[in-house]
Amino acid sequence: MNTKEFTTHADKEEFVQGVFSNIAKHYDLMNTVLSFGQDYFWRKFAVKQMDIGPYQRVLDVACGTCVFTKEALRQEPTLMVEALDFNREMLEQGHLRMEMAGLLDQVNLVQGDAMALPYEDNTFDSAMSGFAMRNVPDIEQVLREMQRVVKPGGKVVVLELAKPSMIGFKQIYHFYFTYILPIIGKLSKDNSSYAWLPESLRRYPHQSEILEIWKSLGYEAATYYELTGGIVAVHVGTVPDNI
Repeated sequence: MNTKEFTTHADKEEFVQGVFSNIAKHYDLMNTVLSFGQDYFWRKFAVKQMDIGPYQRVLDVACGTCVFTKEALRQEPTLMVEALDFNREMLEQGHLRMEMAGLLDQVNLVQGDAMALPYEDNTFDSAMSGFAMRNVPDIEQVLREMQRVVKPGGKVVVLELAKPSMIGFKQIYHFYFTYILPIIGKLSKDNSSYAWLPESLRRYPHQSEILEIWKSLGYEAATYYELTGGIVAVHVGTVPDNI
């Protein structure tokens, strides 16, 4: 992996497009393997933080293969979900998942940009995003857009990899991401794409720094929860009335 800095937002967008086009068909399996099967529980916890109710409309930003969307519909079967992603190959896998689950009538899949969501203000009851923030060109802009399209009082929830602080566990985690993950990438014959995972985490701010972004944007009751020793963090905030 070339660790040079991206000179523009477009550079990062182009690179990340290539990464996810390459790994789309294996993305879910690799997530489960890399998380030791914990990814299901992380998503389950994150969806619960949205406090979704019957017949609400929810936005899944950077929905990928729609695993997050499926979990939301499992917890509240009456939902209508707008599932948006910028990568066509990932959306194709998401469409297949929704079709196999018989959920296409409740899910609208859209190819679009998380930095400029194609929706009017106050459109959704809540919004969520899973494992996407490390890959966007501007975290603050995406959070601002999610806030814009969610109705006042609605929850915005983001699940993302984090940086453990527990002594011992932190070192093990770093070793795994730096040395073991690239080996898995080589076995998948897609070393360059999987090398981006530890690199993207290295560049991503600590969860406490991410929380400050939420607060600066005016999210009410902004907080985060560390899961599995801090491997991931779930950030949660409420859209205020005065935005």
